[in-house]
Amino acid sequence: MSAALDPTQEELFLGIAYALFMNRLHVLRLTEIVRLGVRPNPEDGVMDVPEPLDAELKQQAVDYVLKCFPHSFARKLASSTASWLALS
Repeated sequence: MSAALDPTQEELFLGIAYALFMNRLHVLRLTEIVRLGVRPNPEDGVMDVPEPLDAELKQQAVDYVLKCFPHSFARKLASSTASWLALS
């Protein structure tokens, strides 16, 4: 059994995990934008991937973060991913 993390350390690790999530999601989205030949929206210039694909990319980014951290940290990460997905 591992020792409990200090709240400051926990916050630091969750911040690193969130940064990994956002970075991975950004790379996955850019890859799909190029692969699909997505063009900027004429109204606002935003380049979005289709929603069903974006949901899959978000899950892939979550899975990536879970793989990067020890299994013992999975519960803490799982409780944070809902807010990450809402923000992304």
